[in-house]
Amino acid sequence: MNLDQLQAPRADIAHGVSFAALRPQDACRRLAVAIGISAGAAILLWPKAALANIGIPMLIFAWPASWIAFVPVVLVEAAVARRVLRLPTREAIKLSLAANAWSTLAGIPITWALLTVLEMTVAPTLSRARGDLGTAATLLMVPISAPWLGPVKESWRVLAAGAFLCVPFFFASVWIEARSAGRRVPAADALRWAKRANSATYGFFLVALALAALISWTSRAGSAG
Repeated sequence: MNLDQLQAPRADIAHGVSFAALRPQDACRRLAVAIGISAGAAILLWPKAALANIGIPMLIFAWPASWIAFVPVVLVEAAVARRVLRLPTREAIKLSLAANAWSTLAGIPITWALLTVLEMTVAPTLSRARGDLGTAATLLMVPISAPWLGPVKESWRVLAAGAFLCVPFFFASVWIEARSAGRRVPAADALRWAKRANSATYGFFLVALALAALISWTSRAGSAG
């Protein structure tokens, strides 16, 4: 075996090591580009489509709002990770940043799309059953119609739909963020963190939206009276 034959495997190994070292960087770049494109598209969608007569797809509110709140949410959930997982501050921020990037990038639009399909499937049946079910059908229509509202003029209905959507978005975020964090910490700890972190952030959003909807509805009812 000559010297060239001995050096060839070493060159291959070195090339493989350098390629493997570049993989995380490439993944980060691609994730950053995807986040930038998605955030830009979401902000461009901000509520211009609400002017259409087809109603209001709540994604045009939920997705831009999620990107606007992205940094505060990352910091809050990083603080929870630091306390619950006993991580250093930098590692907690990295864990929260990666997890929230995936849940915001993919979790919210995919969850909204699935809920919209459910609404399109169930809503016609409930509409036909209103005569028999009465108030029960009307009450069921409120959360089911949250993903895509019909043409509305009342702002409280948009706020109420946002509050209802916090619930499925919470469960989707817990699932996605637990899987993401599970790459850095044990799966059980990752799930425990995801539940507590999203309870803090989505709990705040739900209460804020519900209160805003109630205030808007009360003021409208008062002015109408």
